[in-house]
Amino acid sequence: MFDGLAGTDRVVSFAYFTADRQELVDFLRPHGYYEVTLDIGCAGGRLGRQLLNAGLTGRCDGLEPNAEAASQAVSQLHRVWNVPFEVSLEQVPWSDYDLVMMADVLEHLVDPWRALAELHQQMRPGARLLLSVPNVRHKSVLLPLLFQGRFDYADAGILDRTHLHFFTRASLLDAIDQAGWRVIAIAPFIKRKYRRWWFPHRLFSEFLAVQYFLLAEK
Repeated sequence: MFDGLAGTDRVVSFAYFTADRQELVDFLRPHGYYEVTLDIGCAGGRLGRQLLNAGLTGRCDGLEPNAEAASQAVSQLHRVWNVPFEVSLEQVPWSDYDLVMMADVLEHLVDPWRALAELHQQMRPGARLLLSVPNVRHKSVLLPLLFQGRFDYADAGILDRTHLHFFTRASLLDAIDQAGWRVIAIAPFIKRKYRRWWFPHRLFSEFLAVQYFLLAEK
């Protein structure tokens, strides 16, 4: 077994519980309807509720190791497991789910490669996996490292001090491929201020992307 989410006993801010994920919902929207969904690391259940409100899923369950967050998610989702990820492998009926989501979770796992492989083994053929991960190749990380020799952890963001691993677009694709998943779609999340018609944001996307969103299929 691999260890679960890191830092689950730390004080978690209200923003962690209720963060808006409309950009992730918009990424998923063109890729169909999912009857039953599981949100791993569901926090207060905001993402699952957004999918339900958007008509992208008929039912959403959650998995959240933080007790305070899980208590909020109960009012938003159908069923919530308040257990670490490794414990969930023995409890969750994985074959029931058409879609499993891990939004900003992979970087907190001790062994994300094994987690992806375990999920691939547990889920049924045709089931899909939705991921979002911070992009460590972002200019806010690269420029201080290149010109100042700085790689400073923070309370939130790409260099959140609770992150155990860092991903780029290429390393995320490698991890997905090694675990046996087939990529359906991948996209950078770039802040609106850079997405002007006159700015070549697509050319510099790997340095402007705060996160990558990825949808894969077993």
